[in-house]
Amino acid sequence: MKKLAAQMLLAGAAIVSAGMVFGEAGKKPTVEPAKTQAKKTFDTINQAYEKGDINTLLSNIASDATLTLIGVNDGSFYAGYENVKNALKKAAEIRSAYKCKTAEQIIKLNNASDVAWIAQKNDCTFTTAEKTTNVTIRSTAVEVKKGGKWLLIQSHDSIGTP
Repeated sequence: MKKLAAQMLLAGAAIVSAGMVFGEAGKKPTVEPAKTQAKKTFDTINQAYEKGDINTLLSNIASDATLTLIGVNDGSFYAGYENVKNALKKAAEIRSAYKCKTAEQIIKLNNASDVAWIAQKNDCTFTTAEKTTNVTIRSTAVEVKKGGKWLLIQSHDSIGTP
């Protein structure tokens, strides 16, 4: 009896696991199209930031209180849409002082394909009147799918050893 119960429990766990991993019975998940869409949004955000295009930036971020942006400087923590919007506007004004190139990018999705995690390494060059500095910036971000559109909900940049 115990052996039969254990087998039933394992079979049930396998069915639940299959449902979580593969969606409907026998069907594989559609992660790749969602991953491609999430990547496109993140790349659009990167390009808009590079150009200082505030309107495109704002159209690709979530407009709610859980939106969070953490930069590399002390005190560069912004929560909520209005605070993030104001920080991005200020950042766009000085964006021409530096150039960044994506060196690596990794994107993962949850099984439901409505949350994406992005890790990115950027090689950046900062130029001032006094000097030019090269630095690696690591970025992590989370996007959520809302109303059929991928939107940035959290972002964190850090400077450190590669």
